[in-house]
Amino acid sequence: MAFHNTSDRYKYIYGSNVTKLDYRGEYDTGAEAQQAEAPKKVRKQNTESRPSSKPKMTNPETTSAIQKNQAKFLEFDWKYTLVTAVAILICAVSCLAYVGGTVQLNALSSEVAALKTQKAELESKQAALQAEIDKNINLDEIRTFAEKELNMTYPEPDHMIYYTDGTSDYFRQYESVDVSK
Repeated sequence: MAFHNTSDRYKYIYGSNVTKLDYRGEYDTGAEAQQAEAPKKVRKQNTESRPSSKPKMTNPETTSAIQKNQAKFLEFDWKYTLVTAVAILICAVSCLAYVGGTVQLNALSSEVAALKTQKAELESKQAALQAEIDKNINLDEIRTFAEKELNMTYPEPDHMIYYTDGTSDYFRQYESVDVSK
């Protein structure tokens, strides 16, 4: 807690923020009030001791340097203006590029979403057509057509050859098959 006035400092008990009790009340004799309102010492300013504003003696070299600096300050600086304009132009172009990229990204994402919905519709149509094809296939009809029209028969057990391969290599399928079983 900062005390701005020394009288404020003594209103608090040291080491605590508890204020001292105010003894003024019904039984106040007025001695404390007179003591608290003691005249403050005011420092008077001595106007006679301060010198009035007199013109200062200045060095002519200093004044000419100050005038040159003021003239340079007031001159228009084309280099600074050009650099500032280029920086603003670069910032504007980069902002436009960013906004254009964001717009393009949003357009592409909406196009991807449309293509995904189109793909889902086509897949559902394909599944419906496949179900219709599977429903229309009659295996008994195919068997009778193969037996009567193409003269096909089921193989006899002695016409079947069983082959077991020791390896599970998929690419060795053109290997010669041993028929001697």
